[in-house]
Amino acid sequence: MKNIVGQAVRNQNFWGRTYELEDIWEAIDSGSHILLCAPRRVGKTSIMYRLLDEPKNDYIPIYIDTESADSQAEFWVKIFNALMEEEFINGLKTKANNFWDKIKNINITSISVDGVEFGDGEVLDYKLAFERLIKGLDHDKKLIIMIDEFAQTIENVIKYEDNKSAISLLKAHRELRQNSQFSQKVTFIYAGSIGLESVVSKIDAIKHINDLNNIKVPPLLPEDAKSFAGKLFLSMDVTVSNDAIDYLLKEIDWLIPFYLQLIIQEIKKLYRRKPLVNNAVIDQAIHNALDNRNHFESWQTKLRTGLDSSDYLFSKEVLNSISTNKFLKSLDISDIANKHTLDDDKAKECIRSLVYDGYINNNDDVTTYKFNSPILRMWWNKNVAN
Repeated sequence: MKNIVGQAVRNQNFWGRTYELEDIWEAIDSGSHILLCAPRRVGKTSIMYRLLDEPKNDYIPIYIDTESADSQAEFWVKIFNALMEEEFINGLKTKANNFWDKIKNINITSISVDGVEFGDGEVLDYKLAFERLIKGLDHDKKLIIMIDEFAQTIENVIKYEDNKSAISLLKAHRELRQNSQFSQKVTFIYAGSIGLESVVSKIDAIKHINDLNNIKVPPLLPEDAKSFAGKLFLSMDVTVSNDAIDYLLKEIDWLIPFYLQLIIQEIKKLYRRKPLVNNAVIDQAIHNALDNRNHFESWQTKLRTGLDSSDYLFSKEVLNSISTNKFLKSLDISDIANKHTLDDDKAKECIRSLVYDGYINNNDDVTTYKFNSPILRMWWNKNVAN
């Protein structure tokens, strides 16, 4: 196992997630369409790669990243291009001959902003063209279409087109999912580094995704995190005691693979110079990790680009305060909202977004918020708040 920091992992570098994978396959087998819920860095993309690399016999998964799509048309172009991509079509030869024979003979003449033109000269809008393509496929294999960064796509459409276009795309997908004939042949899995619920709630469109089966990807369980850390240390030839691993997990607290991989990477750098891992070395590794701006900068960038000016300034001050004081009470949040002339509903929407997107939580006390990750809190305090 390699210690791969900040990137999705595959094959022997993938760790665990047995329960989450079982939840996903159970939902797929039941005919559900899925919203994979988790903040960034938790490992959603790696889970989708696992589905891609180790599918069940009756399914053919395809992974599509639509983060860069800024319009409805661009989104659908990415979907059609992925389905017609030579690598995907050729890969079907080893998975399902009938499926491959069908899809390789689909004659799409062009894909443009106006829609999709088939070989018979018929031009259909994207949704109808997609239905036509899917209905022409065999029943022996079901297609799992995994759309990564779908929430970011919706946010892009809101920004570069308008709310109406974003709602149109959401409605089109809901109509496809509600089509029983279509759903016999396709399961959608949506995921992303920002919460789809928080994005669509801003345009009052929650009803267009309330049919999705929400599957959460939580942090690792302590015993699983300990085994994962031990495996990483072993693969890197680092000798470490159980007590040191326990201290590492306590300091990381939010036990997602990314933070374990990041801090263990920094421990290895120190270990090369002096082969010792104790509490002081772990503290130094965490301190050194805070200098890796590329691993943390997206947390601020996503906030700045995803919110308007007043919402961003309010959210930033809330996070600044929590980063300094470790906790923030709901009454203090109301005071900050008043300072930025945000009404109660708008402030609550911003806080919900911060929770959905993995910055903060109030799990221990509904009136008190803290950062999910102590490491992100320290980075925010050092690089944003001060």
